[in-house]
Amino acid sequence: MEELSKLGFRYRALFPIPLAILTIIFANPTISSLIYGSILVLLGSIIRVICLGYLGVKSRDEIPNIANLITAGPYKYSRNPVYIANTIIATGFVITAFGGYGMIVTVLVSLITVIIYISFYNFLVIPSEEKFLEEKFGQEYLEYKQNVPRWLINFKNIEEKGRFRFLPVFRTEYWTWIIIIALYVIILVKGKIIKI
Repeated sequence: MEELSKLGFRYRALFPIPLAILTIIFANPTISSLIYGSILVLLGSIIRVICLGYLGVKSRDEIPNIANLITAGPYKYSRNPVYIANTIIATGFVITAFGGYGMIVTVLVSLITVIIYISFYNFLVIPSEEKFLEEKFGQEYLEYKQNVPRWLINFKNIEEKGRFRFLPVFRTEYWTWIIIIALYVIILVKGKIIKI
């Protein structure tokens, strides 16, 4: 399982590709699904930008690689806020793309997306990260792990370490925004909401 987790971590950036392909193939958006889905995509993107502003450029490497344990900002509330943000973004795209199939189908596909995303991160990515963090930061990480949940929200007061920096976000996230915009355009053109 450890080797599988290393592979999951290494290729985690490729994980959204099958969902993106499915949303393009089955795109049937409505104006209301576009609005509701976009709210989630925007919310997830804002959370993601804040998270990566705290983590820095090294967080995008193919192997776990950060210099300091970050416990400030969104990391005060959850150990994996980037993965929560990614799940919110994916759910927003599903709602946008599948809205024309009706509420039951949209909700069902959204729930399946959330389950798949959480399972992927929980079993194939996070174990490799946690092993790295335990080895690098030892007791400091174990205390953080004990006080801050993997997914849910922490309400305990913990010592905050780290600060937000915009430059790492600018260096790494422009591709994310290009992909998000391109996916929106394709979904909206395929769904005949915009015409080219």
